[in-house]
Amino acid sequence: MQNTNLAQTSNRVLVVGGGLGGIRTALDLAEAEKDVILVDRAVNIGGLMTQLDRTFPTNNCDLCTLAPNLSESGRQEHITLMPMTEVRAVTGEQGNFIVTLETAPRHINLDKCTGCGICLASFPECVNFTPGLDHRAPTCMRYPQATPQAFSIDLAKCTDIEALVKCCPAGAIVPDDIGSRGNIACGAIVLSPGAALFDPSGLDYLGYSEQPDVVTSLEYERLLSASGPTGGRLLRPSDGKPPKRVAWIQCIGSRGLQRGAASYCSGACCMFALKEAIVTRERFPDDIETTIFYMDMRTFGKDYELYYQRAKNEFGVRFIHSRPHSILRPEGSMRLHLSYTTDDASNLIDEEFDMVVLATGFKISEQARDLAQVCGIDLDADHYPVNPGLNQVATSRPGIYVAGTFQAPKDIPETMVQASAAACLAGRDVTVPDREEEPAEPPPLERNVVGEELRVGIFICDCGENIGSVIDVEALVDRVGRLPGVTVAQAVGHGCSRESMERMRTAIEEQQINRVVIGGCSPRTHEAKFQDLLRRAGLNKYLLEFANIRDQAAWVHANQPEKAARKAEELIRMAVGAVKEAQPLAEHRLPINRNVLVVGGGVSGMTAALELAHQGFKVYLVERDNVLGGLATKIRRTLEGEDVTAFVADLIRQTTSHANIEVITGAIIVDHIGMPGLFKTGMQVGKQLFYRQIEHGITILATGAVANRPNRFLLGHHQDAITQLELQQLLEDQPEKAAGWDNVVMIQCVGSRDQQNPNCSRICCQAAVKNALRIVEQNPGARVFVLYRDMRTYGFQERYYQEARAKGVIFARYHEDRPPRVEEVDGKLEVRYDDIILGREVRVSADCLCLSTGLVADQDNTEELAMIFKLPRTHDGYFLEDHIKLRPVDMPVPGFFVAGTAHAPKTIVESLVQARAVASRAQTLLAREYISIGAATARVDATRCAACLICVRACPFDVPFINADGYSEIDPATCHGCGICVAECPAKAIQLAQFEDDRILMKLEQLFEEVEG
Repeated sequence: MQNTNLAQTSNRVLVVGGGLGGIRTALDLAEAEKDVILVDRAVNIGGLMTQLDRTFPTNNCDLCTLAPNLSESGRQEHITLMPMTEVRAVTGEQGNFIVTLETAPRHINLDKCTGCGICLASFPECVNFTPGLDHRAPTCMRYPQATPQAFSIDLAKCTDIEALVKCCPAGAIVPDDIGSRGNIACGAIVLSPGAALFDPSGLDYLGYSEQPDVVTSLEYERLLSASGPTGGRLLRPSDGKPPKRVAWIQCIGSRGLQRGAASYCSGACCMFALKEAIVTRERFPDDIETTIFYMDMRTFGKDYELYYQRAKNEFGVRFIHSRPHSILRPEGSMRLHLSYTTDDASNLIDEEFDMVVLATGFKISEQARDLAQVCGIDLDADHYPVNPGLNQVATSRPGIYVAGTFQAPKDIPETMVQASAAACLAGRDVTVPDREEEPAEPPPLERNVVGEELRVGIFICDCGENIGSVIDVEALVDRVGRLPGVTVAQAVGHGCSRESMERMRTAIEEQQINRVVIGGCSPRTHEAKFQDLLRRAGLNKYLLEFANIRDQAAWVHANQPEKAARKAEELIRMAVGAVKEAQPLAEHRLPINRNVLVVGGGVSGMTAALELAHQGFKVYLVERDNVLGGLATKIRRTLEGEDVTAFVADLIRQTTSHANIEVITGAIIVDHIGMPGLFKTGMQVGKQLFYRQIEHGITILATGAVANRPNRFLLGHHQDAITQLELQQLLEDQPEKAAGWDNVVMIQCVGSRDQQNPNCSRICCQAAVKNALRIVEQNPGARVFVLYRDMRTYGFQERYYQEARAKGVIFARYHEDRPPRVEEVDGKLEVRYDDIILGREVRVSADCLCLSTGLVADQDNTEELAMIFKLPRTHDGYFLEDHIKLRPVDMPVPGFFVAGTAHAPKTIVESLVQARAVASRAQTLLAREYISIGAATARVDATRCAACLICVRACPFDVPFINADGYSEIDPATCHGCGICVAECPAKAIQLAQFEDDRILMKLEQLFEEVEG
């Protein structure tokens, strides 16, 4: 074992864990100019996400680009990747840690390895490739986006080392590699090692160990995957035949129901089952029946309830509120036998299924527990890190932070948000290092292609099942390869993988390609990656055209392969026509304004402002009301017992006293112009409504939400009908009143999950449990009835739900179509509900009727701000994020971010995490010296301009002007590229770069030529 010491400096962050959380943390820090060391004990970076074929509601191809991005040219100077590495010791303190790292021998030279796979094919027993494991096979499956794109060798399993070395054509196998061990210094540590999945092998009654057709959710995912053992065909492991009936059983290993199961809810299992059932119905709609057995459908995320309703109503997924105890295969039968009862039926129901999928929950692995012990952080009874106060990403040891499923069970968006929040806090503990100005390796000189004969290269991705399962890519390549001007046409598999991109670069250079068409995924997520490829191949990045055959052909016409193939060919033909007219363009750069505007003075806005102010940025915090605090000022305690009143008061004190924060209350935003990095926002302030304009580079929206008060169940018409928000205030201010109550009835989902507000309000169930526990604490003799549809106490909230049940709180489920009835009888409220278990109506004379009404978007406010800032909103009035998985706090308009309940309903601690996440994401832009405004700017043909002033009046950014020569002039440094002036000019004197008339017309000609043919 070699002793290795990396350069000793505390001005960097150690990130432990190469899954989504670790990658997002590392990328945020690197883009903010902070140095990062990313270590992972696995052979390749990527974690659990590498085994997912698709994620809700988007395809994994977008997610899996994160791992390769770690080592792309713009970030590699800040990130040091160390796979196969473990933390052995941690000493020191916040800002100055010394960490001992040990790297296992890989026995492969990463500089030489091409990832060709010959070693794996020749010696599968001793070659490792961690991601994409098939649960039934001893060998490993590759996945195209691995980082690093290389295998590792287990020499202990190899009987002929000499033959193994000789099999590698690149000479990359190093049998005498001994690994390394050494110390590094760092200022902060982020732990994101992920979580393991519950192993149901020890539960005999589930049949997992004996029945090959009983699989876990992740194993079913692999069976659906194009890189899985069946190549994407859904076949029963027992006999290789397609199943006709598939059942999912929820809560395996979660909610304390099986031997060794955790007490908490794993959070993501319901959505995982929904996604798999929908994908199954999408791909096999006429051949397969899908059934989900559940306890509570916990679709509590943003728009997740709509996904649940689509599964039921559009895809025909069957939902049964029941929990089958055992899975049996009768002797002589090839089918699995499930017996169960439902709420409203006393008879035992027997059904047969071809496959059963166990929705296994998260748990902390032994390796993660060992890591926590080495780092010296406290763990709770379930071995998760203990978080102090309201900060989910902090630990008991200052300077060490956590993110992802190691902090608590969660879905991908929450993992991404938490990772950015951890990057924010870790970034405070380090400074940007003083770097010696070393000349970076310049990209190759751009070839001058003007005047060259057109040589178009077409590269078409199959993207696994996403394109390849619908479109015959090889046949498509053959057809488009015959188009005039096309020199090269290739199928490149996963085009965004490093191996495929290297093949494309080589083809461009060797074949002297001077225009490139990519047929594959969305340019929204992949264009920058392929533009970088062109620059590395010596071409101008704008000599590229995308044909989005995944979204616009394969996905939308999944059940019409012939039409999908024809449409894909038309899209590529149009792209070829347009790229022939493309010309090299130059980008424009402007210095960035590092001031920040935060709109909204609640806990999210104040927290984001403080985090940025601590990093030295000037922050303008604008609040519509005359005081700070928002809705949180009405909340007294969290479910966990934290004092919210004291927390908000301290947050206000810190905000108003910080030298880098200017608080502007009583302000109304009235106008906004500019571009990312150079915004100007105007507002009317105070009672006199005087106008003020501020200049800033980033805008954060944290405008919050409002408490819902629907006109239902006599709310507002009877003094005993109140909301959960009002109840918790009463319990704190008038405990003697609650002490006299005999019966308290709580009704869930009031004003949520209905036609007016179809989404789940997320916070209502935990609020009901919190107040119910408070009531029985103050008045042990009170009977508390909670009438619910699904109890959505996700994550660790499940512990408090179980505590409430143990203390006698009565939870009674009601059907959506048979809600409780409330009427006034002799001055008191009488609640009637149909008890599903008893099969009879129950009447309760309630001393207090508490309605769980949740939150709704402040429609008037968000609509006005959306119009001013030109931002999209969801159907229910919340601001829409750019990408639910990749960029959950970024907005579609660059330079804008959203935090807290302006994004969707969430708890205070979740809002705080999101506030820190937007602060981190904002720093990735604010760390730059310049902003690139791209090349899509308008230019005027002076010979055609009549100086009619139409463009001057039409431009919303006041860019065009009539110059001294008497014609319109547009400054490319201030043009936004919106194209309004182009559309309005009656003389057609203005053209927009990348969208010139000849390119658009060529697309149309290609389309109509194909239609006519």
